[in-house]
Amino acid sequence: MPASAIATASLSVPLAVLLIAVILGVTSAAVGARANRVRTWDEFLLWVIGGAIGGPLAVVEWMGILLGVGTLLTLDASTITTTTVGLIIFGTAALLGSVIGPVLDNLDSPVAWSFGFLITWVQSPLLTTAGLTATLIVAIRGGRVDFRRGMLFIAVGPGEAALTLGAVAWTQSGRFNPDGTVPDSLARHESTHSRTVAAIGELGFYLTYLTIGAIWGSAQGGSWNTLNAAGCGNPFEKTAHTFTGDPATPRSATDCQQGAASDI
Repeated sequence: MPASAIATASLSVPLAVLLIAVILGVTSAAVGARANRVRTWDEFLLWVIGGAIGGPLAVVEWMGILLGVGTLLTLDASTITTTTVGLIIFGTAALLGSVIGPVLDNLDSPVAWSFGFLITWVQSPLLTTAGLTATLIVAIRGGRVDFRRGMLFIAVGPGEAALTLGAVAWTQSGRFNPDGTVPDSLARHESTHSRTVAAIGELGFYLTYLTIGAIWGSAQGGSWNTLNAAGCGNPFEKTAHTFTGDPATPRSATDCQQGAASDI
């Protein structure tokens, strides 16, 4: 076989894998949005967009990880093999995270939460691993650490904010109860974001959140990373905010735009 034909075949396989990853990402996103009872059409659409972006990016992410491991262990790992394995890892974890992730997190069982945590870890190998390292440091220093709804919550300083990165929420001390736990409402809020990561991958979620979600949230008259009092803002925040009640009733992009027009 000519070298050019071999090169074309070698390129077409990874491209086909990435195309399948897009389809899997969109499917898991749609299923996950329904399973998580997403309230508005704009949040549902953002899940699907994130899935289309996150699927191929997750495959590339795992390809890089697998190639790196292969290099360290002096193993012969081809691009075709690593992209295919990456697709299998993403597809399996995404479908599990979409279908059973909400069920596991909603059970009052640390065992069930542990399985949900592992699924999210597979879908966020970089951020969750970094979070686990931070968790170990916080625990060694005697800081507050809580495990709830499939997530770790670690105290990272004074204040009232919380930031979910993978399966770990970097939580300021003002959000912890006196007994060292976090309120269940906060855990349910943050675990909504974590389950989105489980469905579409860390790169898909955060890239979509910080670009399309942030721009769309600002265009609705809300904030790029939260909701305003009227329930308008970044669509990825709308279902999550129903648990913390700030506000409890999100509004769709259509309602937000109509409300903004009526105020003029």
